[in-house]
Amino acid sequence: MDLLIALFTPEMLRTGIGLTTPILFGAIASALSNRAGVLNLAIEAKMLIGAFVGLFALSATQSIPLAILFAAVAGASTGLLMAAAHAIKVDLIIFAIGLNLLAVELSVYLMRVLFGNVGVWRPEVPAMEKYDIPVIGDIPIIGPLVSGHNALVYLAFLAAIGYAVLFRYRAGRHLLAVGESPKAAAAAGISTGRVQTWALAASGALAGIGGSYLTVGDLGLFARNMTDGDGWIAVTAALLAMSRPRFIVPAALLFGFSDAFAIRLQSVTDLPQVVVQLIPFAATLLVLAFVGVRVMRAEKTLGMFRPPRRGIFERFRQAPRVGA
Repeated sequence: MDLLIALFTPEMLRTGIGLTTPILFGAIASALSNRAGVLNLAIEAKMLIGAFVGLFALSATQSIPLAILFAAVAGASTGLLMAAAHAIKVDLIIFAIGLNLLAVELSVYLMRVLFGNVGVWRPEVPAMEKYDIPVIGDIPIIGPLVSGHNALVYLAFLAAIGYAVLFRYRAGRHLLAVGESPKAAAAAGISTGRVQTWALAASGALAGIGGSYLTVGDLGLFARNMTDGDGWIAVTAALLAMSRPRFIVPAALLFGFSDAFAIRLQSVTDLPQVVVQLIPFAATLLVLAFVGVRVMRAEKTLGMFRPPRRGIFERFRQAPRVGA
């Protein structure tokens, strides 16, 4: 009991919300492109680019809103690059893996060229203000969850609400139509290429903002591989949520709080550091296994299971290219 009290402190809850923020941005970004029928595994790259560009813009302008805007534009530009690759029939899985690797090495190269180091870049930049909500902030458990965070944290949850509301409007319905049946959508007069391009650009912008949280909104520094797998975890969260709006936030919270739990566990126990650091990734593997089992059961229930079984990403491979 004493261990539980030591683990689940207000600070741990507040940390969990903070760690959820970039994952939530990335999960919404991944889900948005998934809904358009385009598998987007480059969330990690877009978040890393957003993290670097955001901090660079902040150091140059000393303006937090401009820094976040530049991060969003950088992410959206990467999304448009992915849309162009999709248009010329490049395999997006291979392209995304290459983009993820390129983002890591390019950020290190730019650090060396621009700032003369490849370790940690810590410029003199303003910190984002944190907002304490009166009355609510004093409520046990609820207070640390909703109070004492900066604007990007609240923006992430507003983005989740916006993602849910999107499907009540024409643009969201077109997105669903293209993702479910591109040929039927095209027959109905919907431009599948335009919808997929828009989805990839918006996805990139969200991922870029998520990356900027790590540098502009939280640490105020940039280091090699700054995202540390958050983009991949975000993709997993979107898969767990089946890209459905009502499941996106719980899925992101699961991974954010597993990371916060690992950090807190390390500070109050004698467990080896390597064991504690494996907890978030173990949670990711368990979720992937759960998703795989659920897909297999659904196929059996619907009478669709027959060997050889199609891969979980097969429908994305068969989606029409942008401009089709």
